Amino acid sequence: MENASKALIIAGAILISIVLVSVGVIVVNSLNTDEALSQMDQQAIDSFNSKFVNSAGTNVRGTVVKTMISNAITSNANNEDSRQIYVTATNVTVSGVTMNTKGFNDSATLSKISNAIVTTHRYTVEIGYAKNGLVNKITIKDNN
Repeated sequence: MENASKALIIAGAILISIVLVSVGVIVVNSLNTDEALSQMDQQAIDSFNSKFVNSAGTNVRGTVVKTMISNAITSNANNEDSRQIYVTATNVTVSGVTMNTKGFNDSATLSKISNAIVTTHRYTVEIGYAKNGLVNKITIKDNN
């Protein structure tokens, strides 16, 4: 009789430990750290892109375009190659020359493009994205 009750106690303890381990596995799986990291990455991408995406369109004021170029200059100065933003200007006159550029990311040229933007003009601004989802290209076209 004593052996049977000890065997039942041992079996109960084993079942309780199996249940606890199962609950632990379920809790760990529900946390899913990869998904949390993915959401954090997406938030960082959205935060980075918001400085540029919100200003895109077909009838954008020159002041908004200047601000966008300024944001690109700041971003390029603070980020590595994978986050560089190239600005392409079409029908924008810089120093008497109408630019049809293929894309610049250096601050000197971007400053020249920004200075050439006329605040009273309207521009078409298109955004391009890299494979990682980050903005990597801004195309500006003078509508006037």
